[in-house]
Amino acid sequence: MKTKYIRRTVVLAAAVIIALAAVRMRISASVQEDLREQGLRFHVRATSDSAEDQREKLMVRDAVIDYVSPYMEQAETKEEAAEILKEKKEEIRRIAAGVLERQGNPRKVEVSFTTESFPEREYGGYTFPAGIYDAVRVDLGEAGGHNWWCVMFPDLCMTKDEKEKINQEAEEKMKKLLGEETVKAIQNSRHFSWLLAF
Repeated sequence: MKTKYIRRTVVLAAAVIIALAAVRMRISASVQEDLREQGLRFHVRATSDSAEDQREKLMVRDAVIDYVSPYMEQAETKEEAAEILKEKKEEIRRIAAGVLERQGNPRKVEVSFTTESFPEREYGGYTFPAGIYDAVRVDLGEAGGHNWWCVMFPDLCMTKDEKEKINQEAEEKMKKLLGEETVKAIQNSRHFSWLLAF
C-alpha cells in the first residue's frame, strides 16, 4: 500500500513538473519573440581567451557602452536605436580600436549588425530567454575568445563593477514597448528554473 502511494506521488510530481516545463516553454517562446521584435542586443567577441585579451574585451565593452548609452536613452523604438547605432558605427569602431591601441595591442576591430543566437541570460533581475536576436557585434582581432553580451536597447547593459541594476527609465521603456505581461514574465521566469534542473 505504501509503495503504491509513493509511486502515485512520484508520477503526480513528474506530471506537474512536465506540465510546468511545457507552460514555461510556451511562455518563453512568446516572450522571446516579443523581445526579439522590440530589443537589440550587444555582443563583444574577444581576440582570444588569454587573460590580457579578456581584460581588453571588458575595457572595450565599458568604453562602447559609456559612449552609446546616452543615445540609447533618447531612442524610443528599436528602429530608432538601430538607426542611431548605424550612424555611430564608425565611431564605435574607433573607440574600440583606441582602447586596444592604448593597451599596446593594436589590431583590427569590426562592428557589424547581425542576427544571432544568444543563451538565456539574467540582467538585473530580468531573465531573457535563449533565442535568436538582432545585435550589434564588435569583433576584436581574430574574435576567437569568450564573448560578452547584454541588452543594448532598452538599455540594460552594465559597465565597470558588473553590478546589475536596472535603470528606471529602461524599465519604464520596457513596459511601454513590451507590455506589463511580458515584463512580468521575464521578471518571474527565473523563479521556476529550479523545476527544470533535474
